Amino acid sequence: MQITTERRCGCRDPESGKQLGGRCPKLKGKKAHGKWTWRIDVPDELVALVGRTGLRGSGFATKTEAEKDAEDKLANVRAGQQHVGTLTIGQYLDEWLAGKRRLRPTTRRGYETNIRLHLKPLIGAVPLSGLRKPHLDTMIRKLEDGNAIRRRKIGPKTIAEVHGTLQTALNDAVDNRLISFNPCNGVELPENDRAEIEPWEARDIGRFLDEAAGDRLSAMFELIALHGLRRGEACGATWDGLDDETGVLTIRQQITDSGGKVGVWAPKTRSGRRKVDLDAYTLGSLMAHRLAQDTERERLGTTWDNGTLPDQLGRPAKLDGLMFTRPDGRHLHPEYVTSHMWHIAKRVGLLCWLVRDAEPGDTALIVGQRHTAPEGTWTIYQNREPIGEVTVTSCTRRRGAGAVLTLDSPLLFPLRRGDELGHDLLSRRRLHDLRHSSASIQLAEGVDLTLVSKRLGHSSPSITGTLYAHLLRPAGQAAAEKVAAAVPRHVRRSSDTAITCGGGR
Repeated sequence: MQITTERRCGCRDPESGKQLGGRCPKLKGKKAHGKWTWRIDVPDELVALVGRTGLRGSGFATKTEAEKDAEDKLANVRAGQQHVGTLTIGQYLDEWLAGKRRLRPTTRRGYETNIRLHLKPLIGAVPLSGLRKPHLDTMIRKLEDGNAIRRRKIGPKTIAEVHGTLQTALNDAVDNRLISFNPCNGVELPENDRAEIEPWEARDIGRFLDEAAGDRLSAMFELIALHGLRRGEACGATWDGLDDETGVLTIRQQITDSGGKVGVWAPKTRSGRRKVDLDAYTLGSLMAHRLAQDTERERLGTTWDNGTLPDQLGRPAKLDGLMFTRPDGRHLHPEYVTSHMWHIAKRVGLLCWLVRDAEPGDTALIVGQRHTAPEGTWTIYQNREPIGEVTVTSCTRRRGAGAVLTLDSPLLFPLRRGDELGHDLLSRRRLHDLRHSSASIQLAEGVDLTLVSKRLGHSSPSITGTLYAHLLRPAGQAAAEKVAAAVPRHVRRSSDTAITCGGGR
């Protein structure tokens, strides 16, 4: 392949109006007139790789600059890199996403959102071959500046996800030799101060599981709270994955909600497909649950059916042998499990909630259903935060499940409908926080971080350590004490020993 250079200009023929190009007479008399261009004719055997029959470049001040740029492009061709021409970032991202056939639905939906809402509007018109770090710095700045007029703000986490989508797409462009480097590498992202995870403590988990003991899904909540299963993994757990002799549950599939569409597919990573060791108590709960489910199935007979859901590729997948179902045998909707968990949790320590506002000076409260005898002193909660106490002396039933509670003294502060009376109510937590509680309890009990990571199905212990670093502080303090105690010393200074200058004691 030979490089051909030529000096051309944009002057036009006064009669035809066409550009003169290299025929302009001014090119011979004025060295500063026009710009240098280059051209490479691609051999037929390389056209499929390069994607074009010829490569061109223009706009160079000197012949040397044109030849250098042409040599760089020629080196890329020899290295197997395709010439992307005028392909823009927006066009490339559309083609890239269309070619990703093995994406999980949740991942695809995230990529589509980031591309449609942020990447294409901000850098979609930039040529793929011309994208540089300053383009990305400007994009991030525009995302941050736009928060001044947005109803829903874009935080550091969303910006990192947008950047991650582009970085993944451009990594593939590098692998496919469309570009020689990924301009996303080295981009400085806004600092993301991730809030520390504060799950329920072991005592609160015990109170929740005690409250859930009579529920038909109590065994499911034990799997999540004690052994760290994800919601989708618990919904997709099957009886053929349980070895009741060894007490091991194998995780093979999960039922998840992706943008309102429920589907069944394998865990996201290889580490998610794992074996989870169960304690004897949980195993007993599962066996009792199985007997109850057998009774439900026998009562319904042939109408018992776990249902059918789309798999990762959208094909219908017949469900069978699910551990946890609706009473008619159908699979559970993941969002139902979440709402049902809080329906149980909010009853822990609860007496009742107000069904009518109360004002200072009132001596009675109108409430709904009571969960225990109301006489006594109770804490009042607004949004699960304690705001004061009242003492109930008597209770008079109203129509339905309601009642009027008589107070021993006039109310000192206003109360609103929905405020709660109780003792030590559980703070509001998500179903996923039960999994965090499992990790917290395991780490507090000294279980090795690597083993905790395997039980949770994390892809690496580093992820576990990052998520729960603040929970490792007690273990770190204990390790420091053990190290100090293991070193034999003749002189030890306690923390309250005074040390004077000059070596005096």
